[in-house]
Amino acid sequence: MEKLWETLSANKYLIALISVLNFLLTPIHVSIIGGHAAHIVVVNYTLVILASSLIAAHAKSRRWTYILGFIALCSIWLEFSNPNTSMMEPLRLISSFLLFLYFCILLLKQLRMIKEMNLQFILGPILGFVYLGVIGGILFEFAHFMDPASFHLRGDYSGYIFYYFSFISITTVGYGDVTPLTQPSQALTLVMNIVGQFYLAIVIAVFVGKYINVKS
Repeated sequence: MEKLWETLSANKYLIALISVLNFLLTPIHVSIIGGHAAHIVVVNYTLVILASSLIAAHAKSRRWTYILGFIALCSIWLEFSNPNTSMMEPLRLISSFLLFLYFCILLLKQLRMIKEMNLQFILGPILGFVYLGVIGGILFEFAHFMDPASFHLRGDYSGYIFYYFSFISITTVGYGDVTPLTQPSQALTLVMNIVGQFYLAIVIAVFVGKYINVKS
């Protein structure tokens, strides 16, 4: 058991990254497997919580990941079970935001402890970028909840579109299939564009600095 835990800890960033990417591929899972989307969402969300809890260095921080994750999972189930209750959606969004924000805090603490260039140091910032995209999707979905006229969407509405738009925003691709219409949604999009670009710039600078220090 101890050897298994050591293996998981040694590959924690890779495991967490795979779990989050798997979560982002949920619509593909639904289209292939079929059935109720809520079941697949909860399963993938649970994998994210368990995998991301590996980042926590102490039992107390892992306990908080389980608590926040449990609240988020319960809010998802309540929303799917009570689709006509408007208060379930903000509960899910707030609990999910707090959960992924906590993941980001844990990740930053862990990355500060890495002193050399290795696979962990490479995968960690990539995982942070994916967490950033998920947080942006939560914020965009919350903006739509507050004002359904915040975005113009081409095609059928789906909550997943906001996570797609978040990654489009932080990478500044801009396909134009989702357009922010109100000033709050435009301001949020602007912030995500800036944060995404600064994140990449800072990560590259840290990589270069760490590489120079190792070589010297």
